[in-house]
Amino acid sequence: MMSRKRIICISWNEALSKSRELLLRSLGVTVLSALYRQQAISACREKADLLVLGHSVPKEEKRSLIRCFREHSDAPVLSLLQTGDRKLPEATFGVESSKPEEVLRAVREILTD
Repeated sequence: MMSRKRIICISWNEALSKSRELLLRSLGVTVLSALYRQQAISACREKADLLVLGHSVPKEEKRSLIRCFREHSDAPVLSLLQTGDRKLPEATFGVESSKPEEVLRAVREILTD
């Protein structure tokens, strides 16, 4: 079921991007990782079942990337947050990224709805 799902994962931090990609792949999904604005803009034009924006992505960039993604897809957007951050209204979901198991739980729930 999950193996056919495709996630775009955007980050501004290379180490976090690699670890998050491995984490998400543990769910049996395909992951397209993008680092920084240029790769992110290109990735947002790809077909996906979920867009994940890392907590390292600046808020204004998150808004811009969500707008770009929405031009091509109505799939949900999960914004990963630092402790105390609030979800952007443009994002479908928000979850604190400090606990990998919470991120996995959120992604699993989103993709099985």
